[in-house]
Amino acid sequence: MTSISFQSKFISAACSRTPHALDTLDSDTIAYAMNTYVSVHQPNTCHQALQGHSKRINTVRFVRTAEGTPVPIILSGSVDTTGRIWKQQEEQNQKQQQRQNQNQQQRQNQNHHQNHHQNHHQNHHHQSQQTTTGDKPPTWESVKLEGHESAIIAIDGVQIDSGLVVVTAATDGTVRVWAEDGRMLQVIKAGALAVALAVMPGDSALVLATGNTDSRVHMYVRAPTGEFVEQAVLGGHDDWVTALAFHRVTAEHRGNSAIGHWARGDVVLASASQDRYVRLWRISPAAEKGEAGDSMQAVLDACSASLGSADIAAQLATKAYGLGTAPHQARSISLDSVLVGHDGWVHSVAWVAPGHLLTASGDGSAMLWAPDAEAGVWSSAARLGEVGGSIGFLGARALGTTGVVAHGYQGSLHRWQLAAAGPGGRWAPLAAPSGHFGAARDVCWTPCGHGILSASSDQTTRLFAHGSGALGPWLEVARPQIHGYDLRCAQFRTATEYVSGADEKVVRVFRATQHFAQAWAALTGHELADAGGLPLGASLPVLGLSNKAVVGAAGAAVGAANDTYAVRQTHTDVAAQALASARVGAPLEEDLMRVTLWPEADKLYAHAYEIHAVACAPGGRWVATACRATAEKHASVRLYDADSGWTQPAVLAAHSLTVTRLRFSGCGRWLLSVSRDRSWALHHRARDGGGFVLSALRKKAHLRIIWDAAWAPEGGFFATASRDKTVKLWAMAGLAAPVGLAEEAAPVVLAFPEPVTAVDFVPRRVGGEYVLAVALESGRVFVLRSASSAGAGLAPGAVPSKWTPDEVPRDMAHTDVVNRLAWSPLALAAGGPDKRCSWLLASASDDHTVRVNQADW
Repeated sequence: MTSISFQSKFISAACSRTPHALDTLDSDTIAYAMNTYVSVHQPNTCHQALQGHSKRINTVRFVRTAEGTPVPIILSGSVDTTGRIWKQQEEQNQKQQQRQNQNQQQRQNQNHHQNHHQNHHQNHHHQSQQTTTGDKPPTWESVKLEGHESAIIAIDGVQIDSGLVVVTAATDGTVRVWAEDGRMLQVIKAGALAVALAVMPGDSALVLATGNTDSRVHMYVRAPTGEFVEQAVLGGHDDWVTALAFHRVTAEHRGNSAIGHWARGDVVLASASQDRYVRLWRISPAAEKGEAGDSMQAVLDACSASLGSADIAAQLATKAYGLGTAPHQARSISLDSVLVGHDGWVHSVAWVAPGHLLTASGDGSAMLWAPDAEAGVWSSAARLGEVGGSIGFLGARALGTTGVVAHGYQGSLHRWQLAAAGPGGRWAPLAAPSGHFGAARDVCWTPCGHGILSASSDQTTRLFAHGSGALGPWLEVARPQIHGYDLRCAQFRTATEYVSGADEKVVRVFRATQHFAQAWAALTGHELADAGGLPLGASLPVLGLSNKAVVGAAGAAVGAANDTYAVRQTHTDVAAQALASARVGAPLEEDLMRVTLWPEADKLYAHAYEIHAVACAPGGRWVATACRATAEKHASVRLYDADSGWTQPAVLAAHSLTVTRLRFSGCGRWLLSVSRDRSWALHHRARDGGGFVLSALRKKAHLRIIWDAAWAPEGGFFATASRDKTVKLWAMAGLAAPVGLAEEAAPVVLAFPEPVTAVDFVPRRVGGEYVLAVALESGRVFVLRSASSAGAGLAPGAVPSKWTPDEVPRDMAHTDVVNRLAWSPLALAAGGPDKRCSWLLASASDDHTVRVNQADW
């Protein structure tokens, strides 16, 4: 029996909601903190999630060379108090560099073409990227940095002749210096929020800048002894210094009056602060210091004296500070410019060659600054943001010289591409990776098998699908529900409706729109079944909590006929949805947050506490729900009949505590429920088809809580998964009998090293074998196959006693509790000379990620 091989097809999670959580290597490669993972993403490829940290990662940074060029070495710092240095294996690193050089050459060739060919070149670029998707993902190895006593919040590193030097800042009030092998070289007492390293041209002096909570920038130079020595303290900011970035001047700017005094070999430091300002500090040889700075300082001092305040002199001081440690060259550092334009805290600052600056702020904008040659000052060349799409940006980085990526407070990524060069060039928004910023509680496949729906404690449901053509492998196509409560569960009732439960007493039914059906067909290449009769779109009431369906033409009134605001609001919503569905390409973040919402079709009432589980029978007629319960009267399952208009639900009583999982059998005749009370119950549909009645109840089926359950293909047996570290397989005595289970029959027990949290069967036998996926509390995932073969298949109702396990590789599994497993309802088409069978397995975890892995056997 051959072992199962696995491929990672999709990983989704939001960026960590912290500054310094994102960095870029080139115009294609992004690295960002994805909760406990370091995500390495390239367009149209399945990005990698590097595992190593046990708690949220706060900061991610690519190492720079002495000239400031990023190299494919990643630094990360985490709440778990450790940092890590990530490196690719040498052979793969060389291949990565070759691909980067090829991509750079392609971009240079594209720059020679006219603007009206832009779309053609973008499609060509997508196709060229797709040729690399079959390459084996690089293997990353990490070196652990241990020593901090609390969370690391900033990190930076530089590659010099003597090796890699890394600096970290943590909330324990220290800045620590590390060697490439993980040795701690120095501890500096400083309450730093940002750190930056730079190599001075000429004598290669290594300079460290720290942005501190004392509202000052502290400058250090590494002495011949190998330790950093403080040389200057730069004042002027009125609040905490949050970000720092060095830039080495490599060209003359004599034609630009704003930076014409910059000389080749100067180094400019940009510092950003919560005072909303960015300050530029010029580091130059001390011999170039003239009397102009002293004269200007005298003017400022006189002005502040006449006003009776020292604020002006402090904020605009041009005094030059000495910077240098023997035998290094003596240098001076002085204020060069103050950039004013943001209305909120400035969280990040980054240089964009040549001589442009990119900042991100809590005011919801990312600004690209450029020196104005005529005015002699720095001004905003572009202000990027999305209306209603972000509650402030926590960071922004350049993608080459014509792209920008930023991340927001809710973990969303935003991308822009310069569509037209020159003054006033237009920046076009592009789709970016997306995902949940809270625990992923549930995931299920669309009935057609071409997409997955996930529900999360971040109060959203998200619909992901495999894109067609140049749109790439997987993308978020809709965000049907943005709720006010943490979501617990969601299941499709039909191809166009799903049912969800949250930490509230109401079960909600959502229905797709015509605009979504159009967008689905355009993005995935598959028509949406049962799309007839769908509402045109969804309208957002001003003060309401429910998305309303719009069934008329755009602009049709909702509510009173004379409510002109309702007419205008409805028209705006539907027109925006029509525009989004007609747009070529994946939806933007602002589209996902507003115009891809689904209207509520119904609300189901009956429970006294928060909804915990929902299940939909095949065909969509029956919907079963359960809520949190500490007593028997609340632990009953409610069964709704959609054919009768969601009338008063039937009450199915069997358990005494919270029902954790509900599963209908494949034929829809049986309803299985498992509970915290360690029991499972079977209800079967009455012969008259009018409802379900209790068929069997097994108390104390496990020693601990039962978390999940799943039906085997053909319904001959089912599995239950428990905290007692076992999966038990229970045989059905006969599907036609009123009581379909032998109460005294002993189950087949599968033991595991940890508590089991999720299980699911492949929906049909594969070569005569049953295939069962099992997830553990630590995030590990196993795929087990029964010992039967194609020539000697088991009879219906028989339970295999021997199972062969294959573990999903740890770098493709999770790092926290797996809440749900779901096999695709469709097998992938067999291909190749061996005609291997392939199935997709989706999983949702407390580590915030939703994954899709392909299993081949």
